[in-house]
Amino acid sequence: MHARVTLQTRLFSKKHLNPMSQARIIPPLALPGTLALIWFVPQSLLLVLLLPLFWFAVYRPFDRHDLLVFLVAGLFITIQNYLVLRTGAFVFTQQDFLLMPYYEPLLWGFYFLSLKRFFAHQEQVRRLEWRAIAGLVLISLAFGLFSGTIWHSAAVFAATGFLLVLFHTGGDLSHGLYALAMGFVVELFGVSTGQWHYPNPDILGIPYWFAPMWISVGILGRRLLFPLVRFIDQRLPVQGSQRQ
Repeated sequence: MHARVTLQTRLFSKKHLNPMSQARIIPPLALPGTLALIWFVPQSLLLVLLLPLFWFAVYRPFDRHDLLVFLVAGLFITIQNYLVLRTGAFVFTQQDFLLMPYYEPLLWGFYFLSLKRFFAHQEQVRRLEWRAIAGLVLISLAFGLFSGTIWHSAAVFAATGFLLVLFHTGGDLSHGLYALAMGFVVELFGVSTGQWHYPNPDILGIPYWFAPMWISVGILGRRLLFPLVRFIDQRLPVQGSQRQ
């Protein structure tokens, strides 16, 4: 009888890595694999097929909570991205719909899923708070009102600073720093390979406001998106997700 060998077990021997270590290693390694696909496959429609297949191979099994994180994140960031893209704060080279490539919403689902899986063994925030909604509103206003203006960086830094005043536990900071590290790799890849560009960069082709933006992604993922998805999941028919 031949045992099914998954991509994870090919990469990591269970003799040497416990489940927590495997969960921590897989997300950082999935990122370069994702970026490599984007680099070597220029057809955006083909990437819409290949990227989810790669993520499924890396992260399976998926539960409903994972899929909801992926879908809700992708939908929200698509709207937010389009509003910012209209201001010219940054520009995609390939513009298939809403000024972005077809696969862009999928990437944001992947980023948040990576964040969730990396911290799967950390204590989770289970209740959605009004403070998190207020933080989201401020970040959205910073981008919606000031993108493409000389006040953009100041507004994003101020909004993220307020977010840190609201949420600054060890868990919040670790989520923010992980998202920042992931975002730095993503941004460097994007501008260096010509996937997108910033009209007014500050360093390495990237504006300073990228840093607080990605920190807010991590904190709001922990404080807003994951509790919101858990709330939705628990109210859907059939038993809610086992992976909480």
